[in-house]
Amino acid sequence: MLQGKKVLVVEDDQNVVEVIKATLELESVAVEVAHDGDAGLQKARAGQYDLILLDIMLPQQDGFEVCRQLRSEGCDVPIIMLTAKVEEVDKVLGLELGADDYVTKPFSPRELTARCKAAMRRFDRSSTTQAGPELQYGTLRIYPQQYKAQLGDVDLELTPKEFEVFALLAKHPGQTFTRDQILDQVWGFEFTSETRTVDEHVKRIRRKLKEVNCSHVGIKTIWGVGYQFEVQP
Repeated sequence: MLQGKKVLVVEDDQNVVEVIKATLELESVAVEVAHDGDAGLQKARAGQYDLILLDIMLPQQDGFEVCRQLRSEGCDVPIIMLTAKVEEVDKVLGLELGADDYVTKPFSPRELTARCKAAMRRFDRSSTTQAGPELQYGTLRIYPQQYKAQLGDVDLELTPKEFEVFALLAKHPGQTFTRDQILDQVWGFEFTSETRTVDEHVKRIRRKLKEVNCSHVGIKTIWGVGYQFEVQP
């Protein structure tokens, strides 16, 4: 699963770097390293990576800012945040900025490997033979196994989590999902505090649909409740 993949590790603690490298290289993963936020941002922009492991507490720019910039520039590579903090607010902020997952240090090699495999499996759009779309609404076609969505002839450049939110809603047109239901079904957990993670992901999905001049499908806000997928006549 991981053999032949390329991972960027942005981490300033050399001991943590060595653990990550040893763990991933056992899986035949090519690992590149940056030790501060500026260097990590430059490498991420210049390289072709299958995954980015991004520490929060970094010299220069912190991991939150690096994640924010990459997502704002359209980078759809999976990002797993590495954090020594256990406060829920740090996890929430990372997810709201577009991270796909997080791992709290110290972590076991087995946990890290499992998280990396899961993130890259979701992102590997070429891992299955393309059959017909499971969902189609007009010119919108959604291929859940490949994490791929097309509007006309244009691929929607959705991150893995953006795709999962979009696909969840599209599978149930007209059904309203609360934010808690989306968190539970897409991320697999709930937050005890208020979070805008779902709102931020929906906002980015809407922007990407609009960039392709989408007018007949969209995500409707049901005020005070949540969101639903709607198809315009």
